[in-house]
Amino acid sequence: MTPEQTHNARVARLDEEQRQALLLIVSGAPVGECLDALTDAVGRLAPGIRACVLLANTDRSAMGETYSSHFPPSFAAAIRGLPIGEALIGTCGTAIHLGQAVTCTDVEHSTQWAPAWRRLCLDNHILACHSHPALGQGGKAVGSFFLCLSQARAPDAWERRVAEFGALATSIVVERDRAAAHLRDEMAALARLQALSTELVGPGEFGPLLQKILAAAADISGTDKGNIQIFDPATKTLRIVVHQGLGSRLVEHFREDGWDASCGEAAKQVQRLVVQDVEKLEGLQGTLGLEIVLEDGIRSIQCTPLMSRDGRLLGMLNNHYRWPGGPTPQALRYIDLLARQAAELIERHQAESELADERRRKDEFLAMLAHELRNPLAPLRNMVEVQKKAEGDRALLRQTREVMERQVLQLVRLVDDLLDVNRINRGRLELRVEPLVLEPVVQQAIEVCRPLLDRHGHRLRVELPAMPLRLQGDAARLTQVFGNLLTNAAKYTPPGGDIALRVQAAQGQAEVVVQDNGEGIPSDQLDRIFELFIQVDRTLERAQGGLGIGLMLVKRLVEMHGGTVQARSEGRGKGSTFTVRLPLDTAGVRAPEVRPVASAAARRRILVVDDNRDAAESLVLVLTLDGHAAHTAHSGAQALAMGAALRPDVVLMDIGMPLMNGHEACRRMRQQAWGRGIPVIALTGLGQHADRQLTEQAGFDAHLVKPVDMAVLRALLSGLPPAVAV
Repeated sequence: MTPEQTHNARVARLDEEQRQALLLIVSGAPVGECLDALTDAVGRLAPGIRACVLLANTDRSAMGETYSSHFPPSFAAAIRGLPIGEALIGTCGTAIHLGQAVTCTDVEHSTQWAPAWRRLCLDNHILACHSHPALGQGGKAVGSFFLCLSQARAPDAWERRVAEFGALATSIVVERDRAAAHLRDEMAALARLQALSTELVGPGEFGPLLQKILAAAADISGTDKGNIQIFDPATKTLRIVVHQGLGSRLVEHFREDGWDASCGEAAKQVQRLVVQDVEKLEGLQGTLGLEIVLEDGIRSIQCTPLMSRDGRLLGMLNNHYRWPGGPTPQALRYIDLLARQAAELIERHQAESELADERRRKDEFLAMLAHELRNPLAPLRNMVEVQKKAEGDRALLRQTREVMERQVLQLVRLVDDLLDVNRINRGRLELRVEPLVLEPVVQQAIEVCRPLLDRHGHRLRVELPAMPLRLQGDAARLTQVFGNLLTNAAKYTPPGGDIALRVQAAQGQAEVVVQDNGEGIPSDQLDRIFELFIQVDRTLERAQGGLGIGLMLVKRLVEMHGGTVQARSEGRGKGSTFTVRLPLDTAGVRAPEVRPVASAAARRRILVVDDNRDAAESLVLVLTLDGHAAHTAHSGAQALAMGAALRPDVVLMDIGMPLMNGHEACRRMRQQAWGRGIPVIALTGLGQHADRQLTEQAGFDAHLVKPVDMAVLRALLSGLPPAVAV
């Protein structure tokens, strides 16, 4: 054969070997079978030449598996694990390290390579060799195709081409196997995520589910170490709730707050942080935190923030690795998905905890409401029985009346507080702001609370400033604020206690301090004392009355005035101090308008309209005792008929009546000649701003809320134009 024919025949055999190798690879044959077949092909393509495939480990730091049908297992065992890039590994390790072909033409006499490698080659009758790198994705070598010669010489061009074919086929086999492994890992990770998702939508317990998410993150990123922390927005700390694979010293040291160099910094920046190598962190050498981390065998850390759907930091998902570099980009993608699951679990758990707390507080409130309502109802019922038997005993009747008045006022206060809470929560509470002097408001609050203070035998010390403090505010609501604080101090201070009320100016603000030497407030309750339905102690033996809404009203009313309120206490039995700060007004206060007050109410003809017969008739009795001629109607239609016959001077009318409500009755009354000019006053249990607007639109002249304050009603009646004789 001519040289050209010989070359063509070789090329044809090479093409056929390439085709057979590719068919074997795409058939899914195992890696070992494919690579052993490659070394066999070399023997057919270049007779007398032996071959071997040497693969690098995953991070290309050392030699991995070796495949060859030409060498005994001892040859592969001697190479496995040797470091890549050092002389000991010879031409193959160097080819992998450099990413280019390396040749040794005389192994026995070469001084370039380490003696151990040369001895291994000579023991296996390798006198010269040629190593061609098998390049994978990104141009990095995944192994080397090792061509072994039995003579000390350089490989010829054909042999180099055969080695190049072997290296290319090796790359295909390795990449195929790694792609398959990657796909298996992806499928396993997705299946795990799906299983976790199914569990998360079920009724599983919070802790075990969070532990499963952590375990999945650790497994997927190739480690066994990690923890999940919950962020406390109040203290700005990260608390470990679940962990795995970490030493007890590390867990105890970082349990209540994370390491500033890892999760602490990630929380501060609210973004993922991968610490590539803890040993290279600047400024931490010799610190206890770094000592504990290194003691646990940790070299790198990934910290992924757990975020709520509205952008709040909920916690941190952390994994710790024994090697530098941290997790792969692929692992981080799955960690992102697991972090989303953990965040949703934490958010749901927090919402459920808040709902459970709300339900518990609501149940406690309803129980306390029932208790508080029964408290005044019991003496009222008792006094009704006393009145039945008192007959002409004036002293007993007076005592009965005083008890009933106190208990009715207590009921009114409870209902008013509940209505105020409702108005505040719905944004319907409006302040009647005007220039005022603070001291008279404080004095009014003291007078309101004086009976309670006297009943408990408390000593009240009042300190007022020498100069009046002027501000813009609603006098009635501020009286309510200071009254609630004094009432709170009186109830939670043992009989005969000391209560101080100080009013002073401080840094451009009016400061009102209410201090007592009573039961005090535990430190863990100070932040919650102003929440709705919160009481420090609801046990029956310590109950002091109230619904747990007074301090909430104080806080909201003070804030509506542009001020602040703060509670302080050193703990149980050490008293409490409440400080209200309100902005001072430098514009001054105009003198209050002085209105003449009638010395006595004129006798009037009054029509009381209410479908509640007891309410109507009891009010008629009071008005009759005041000297008025009072009559009742129990429906809108009856009121119109009686009004036409009676021609009343004043109409007091309920709103919520069947068939024809008070609004419609008032409108029709205004259409009658007798009803156009007479005062019509709404007397109703509805007292919000919108209710007052409706009564005004219907034609009412005034709006009073049940139970009516008789002093207010008498003042209103005395201020009306003189009545005709009745």
